[in-house]
Order: sequence, then C-alpha cells, then structure tokens
Amino acid sequence: MNIKQVKTAIKIGDFVLKQNHRNKIDIKYLPNISNKVLTDETPRVYLLIVDGIIKKIGGSSGKGGIKATMSFYVTSMTGSPGVPRFIIHLLVAEALQRGSKVELFMITSPKVLATINGLFGSKKVQIASFKEMEDYCKSDYYSIENRYPDWNFQENNEPYPERLAKLHNLYHQNRLNKKRGFFNFLAGRK
Repeated sequence: MNIKQVKTAIKIGDFVLKQNHRNKIDIKYLPNISNKVLTDETPRVYLLIVDGIIKKIGGSSGKGGIKATMSFYVTSMTGSPGVPRFIIHLLVAEALQRGSKVELFMITSPKVLATINGLFGSKKVQIASFKEMEDYCKSDYYSIENRYPDWNFQENNEPYPERLAKLHNLYHQNRLNKKRGFFNFLAGRK
C-alpha cells in the first residue's frame, strides 16, 4: 500500500545511513517537526515507508515520544537488541544502501476522558491507547492488501529473513564471548 493512500499520518523524518559507525542508520527529523511533537508521550502508531510503500506498522506508548520509540531501532547494533528491531535496522540500512528513500510517518489520536478504577474509588482521566490504533491500522491495511506489511513478520506468520536472523544470533554470541572474556579477566585478578 502506498503512503499516499493514508489520510491520518504525518511525515516525521527520513532515515539516513551513518558512516563508520556500528549503528548503520539514523533519522533526520523534518525541521518543521518540533521537539515537543517528537517527545510528546501521546501513544502513537508509526509507519516505515520505503519508496512510498508501507513496509512496517508498529505502535508504542513508551515515554519519550516517537523519538524514544525510534531510538530502539536506530541503536539496535549496540546493547542487547531483540530480533525484530535488530532485523528492521538491517532492512532499513539495506534499503538505503540500494538507494531507496526510507521515511518515517506517525499517527496519533486525541485523548478521551474516561473513568478508571483504583483501589479505593474511581476518577476521570484523559487516556489514549496505541494498541487499538495499531490494530485498526493493520486491519485497514489487511482489508486492502490481504496481508500485513512486509516487515510485520509476526503478523504475517512468517519467519524473519534467515540471513538476518543468523546475524542477530552471531551478534549475541560475540557479545557473550566478550562478556565471558571480561569476567575471566576479572577472575584472574583475584
């Protein structure tokens, strides 16, 4: 599905390749998108677009806004990344290396007044939820394409690309070996 068909998303930025860095990608946020928008903690759905085509629909209600949500993707060649973000990082990098344009779009919904229960009573608060938005977006996509976006592997009941899954395993093996070496070094100092 082409992003032009979507009526509720705003473009936030473009993915770019990083040079000489273990993290291969970064995001260049659009200058007209304020830091307030980027860090707004309203739950959000994000769309990863390659050459105009929606490749991934995801969502988050994490603190720090869309900027923090995307940091998990752009820094996934460090630390202890999970399979999905590690592989999406590499897929974005490969698309950029092929000369494709990779964009980031976001959808939010207004908060609504709802009654929530606590231990001793109820109160009214403003709430929003990304999960219902994300499911709705995926449902809309599926109704047109008869499948989910290509990079929504779990929803499509498809395995991750084998060569990229192997890289993820190798990354963690190397990380574990370095950690073992460090702990062996410390044990030898006693």
